[in-house]
Amino acid sequence: MKTLNDLFYDIILLNELDGDTAAILRFSHAEGGTSGYSFGLTQLDVKNNDQATACLRDCGFTDAEIQSIKDETVDPRQWNSRLNAAVVQGYDTAQLAYCLDKAIDFGGAFQVPMENPSGILALADYINQYGLPGHGSADFYRSLGHPVTAQDVLIFKLGSTKYGKEHSADCKRRYDNIMKVLAEAQDA
Repeated sequence: MKTLNDLFYDIILLNELDGDTAAILRFSHAEGGTSGYSFGLTQLDVKNNDQATACLRDCGFTDAEIQSIKDETVDPRQWNSRLNAAVVQGYDTAQLAYCLDKAIDFGGAFQVPMENPSGILALADYINQYGLPGHGSADFYRSLGHPVTAQDVLIFKLGSTKYGKEHSADCKRRYDNIMKVLAEAQDA
């Protein structure tokens, strides 16, 4: 039986990289929104995530190179080979643990029932994509009167986030991937 950590790894691999492990060590750029160039399993966003900057420093990038990636004045894909697999994996592992821990902590901090694995995993995916949820989402989940499910997180995204309203197909794709991973784990 896969652990919650194993399931979350599989979900993030599908949701962030369409299952392509080779893409972990490549810079990519998401369309739309405020994202910059990203890399790693968890798609550490250089423009918006201090851990991405720290990871690049640990890979040997200079501050000037990092700033040029943030400012998007250079195409960093020319430097894909400089992304150190062990270093990137360390940051990805920390990000995965952070997202799962915060999803579980969310329930206790806001008195939201989080016993459902699909809800925990979907909320952890939400945290990886958007950051920490707040009082508005807590009010929504509490009003449901049951442990949070992946479908509840999808409904919240579609109805309450700008990204969900503008990119509903991507939100549904992420939900479908969560359900696929859970179904495969149950069949194993």
